[in-house]
Amino acid sequence: DTKHLDTLSELLGKEAMNKIRLDYVADSAEKMQRLLVAWQTKNYEEIGQVSHSLKSSSANMSLPFFAAQCQIIEQAAFQQQEEGIQEAIDQLPELYEKSLQALADYFSNEWRYAGFTLTNESPLI
Repeated sequence: DTKHLDTLSELLGKEAMNKIRLDYVADSAEKMQRLLVAWQTKNYEEIGQVSHSLKSSSANMSLPFFAAQCQIIEQAAFQQQEEGIQEAIDQLPELYEKSLQALADYFSNEWRYAGFTLTNESPLI
């Protein structure tokens, strides 16, 4: 669903939204690492906090499937349900990459429509 991103792009401008996207990509990459480390050490409090943050920021970037997966992890962490977390964590990296690609595709199309030409050197993913 790109309506949310369309609205934000209209309100904030395409350049501002692209900066927000790039910030999201960097921040979420760091949080994904933190989440995986927290899972390895079974730090349920950290798992809950990081998955909550990923859920919120991903929902704001209009990535509902990734946000929903993070919510599953968050809820399982607060209940310390190891099995529920393991299943969701196993699926998370692939879903994360697909979500980032969908976001990059959206912004690639937005920039193309705005009259910009993308190259491999472009800061867009």
